Amino acid sequence: MLGLLAIGGMLLSNCTELAVSVSRPTPLARFVQLSGAYKGQSYRLLAGDQLTMRCYYNPQLDEDIQVRPDGNISLSLVGELRAAGRTAAELSAEITRAYSQYFVKPTAVVIVRQFSGHRVFTAGEVNTPGQFSLLTGARTVLESISASGGITPDGTLTHVILIRHLPSQAKPMVAELNIANALSGDDPSQDVTLMPNDFVYVPRSGAADFNAAMQMYVFRNLNLGTSVSAGYTINK
Repeated sequence: MLGLLAIGGMLLSNCTELAVSVSRPTPLARFVQLSGAYKGQSYRLLAGDQLTMRCYYNPQLDEDIQVRPDGNISLSLVGELRAAGRTAAELSAEITRAYSQYFVKPTAVVIVRQFSGHRVFTAGEVNTPGQFSLLTGARTVLESISASGGITPDGTLTHVILIRHLPSQAKPMVAELNIANALSGDDPSQDVTLMPNDFVYVPRSGAADFNAAMQMYVFRNLNLGTSVSAGYTINK
């Protein structure tokens, strides 16, 4: 039992360590500043987007299309056109130009029926990890965690990780957020507004790692089963 307590003491001293840590998180102010340049911009098409193309003077050309994984679309007569990376208005103009060699008034309008890129992902210590639409679901980090069924008993809200990739950045930005402070009202700025394809990760708490390590030690060395408790209560 003294050995158990000694191991427990060593683990307890490190109970604030997280299973996942960020070595160089982007400061929150910088993270928000860089992201702000892209908010309010026109949506640019992505692979998987569902589109409807309408030619008002030539309705026989109307069709529903999907942006392929390679970023292109295929249309009657004109063949393949690049869609990914363009706005709906830019693609409409390109289709109009392409059809102008065949028709007098080939005015084309592209309508986005379904946005494949307006989604966010959650993982880690949440009850139902997955993906959610920004159009109908979560809009902030806290809302995404709530939409995922909240955190598990082993999760922590004090070191939530947000990963975001901006078009101008070669590498994704990573922010470490104290969502507990946002939830309490002490620092609402921690509850960052989400952007398309953001990834929210809720790590295990130090207390959870401590409890798991203690149970493994007891199971392997004392043959008492994992129901034995070390008797510690640790704040997450």
